[in-house]
Amino acid sequence: MVSSCFTKRLDKGGLAMNGTYRLSVVMIVKNEAKNLAISLPPLRGLADEIIILDSGSTDNSREIAERYGAKWFVNTDWQGFGKQRQIAQNYATGDWILALDADEEITPELKRSILNVIQTKPEDIVYGTKRLDFIFNYQIDNAYWGVKSYWRLYPKKYQFNKLTVHESLDVRTATLKILKGFLYHHTAPDPQFLLKKRLNYAEIWAKEKYEQGKKTNFTKIILNPLWQFFRQYWLDGRFLQGRYGLIYSLIFTYYTFNKYLLLWHYNLKNHHDKNSSH
Repeated sequence: MVSSCFTKRLDKGGLAMNGTYRLSVVMIVKNEAKNLAISLPPLRGLADEIIILDSGSTDNSREIAERYGAKWFVNTDWQGFGKQRQIAQNYATGDWILALDADEEITPELKRSILNVIQTKPEDIVYGTKRLDFIFNYQIDNAYWGVKSYWRLYPKKYQFNKLTVHESLDVRTATLKILKGFLYHHTAPDPQFLLKKRLNYAEIWAKEKYEQGKKTNFTKIILNPLWQFFRQYWLDGRFLQGRYGLIYSLIFTYYTFNKYLLLWHYNLKNHHDKNSSH
């Protein structure tokens, strides 16, 4: 059952009664009950429907989702984050799509910005949301220092690419604009979660790049992490966020080291296998 607090009555032309076009919020999840309890309440009065595609949760994610009026679907044939987002979007019926992660929370200012946008007919404009990351409940991005934007609000004709990890919206030739307000990203509740998450991403990235024929060398294993630390800590302004900005920058450096170490290992193993076959 879809809760009335998340749905807008539609007129005969398909427009919401308040003059906006229909908005579908689309999420992919697995064991995200705690995050859904944070991310879903702010969507009240914004979404015409919430589409959640699950990949095999064993917690009470579905109970939380349906409590807030979400439509629950399941696909356990995991083919990567990009493909899963595409499948989820296929269930959406709105004119506009707002793609969110379960650990992302929209702020009131961002909500107002989205409501203004969806009063217009969706054509060839894609909107980015500025995102502030949090780890262990501490903010690690400075709101006044070049915050990254992610393309999340878009007409339904656009889709995410098929990348296994670090997928992104295929914006093609769309006009790009940035929304006012922020998206809060509750990326990790504790160090163990963040370390496991980043190691998993590193393994997925390395396997995907290896299968695509990407090669690396030992020098990149050393230099690329050093560059990432400089980028994360200094260029991205995390030196302004105290010890937690430093912790995140170090973890991201370790993540980059793992990515290139694993890719180098796959390359080396492939080389040895070829030599042994001759």
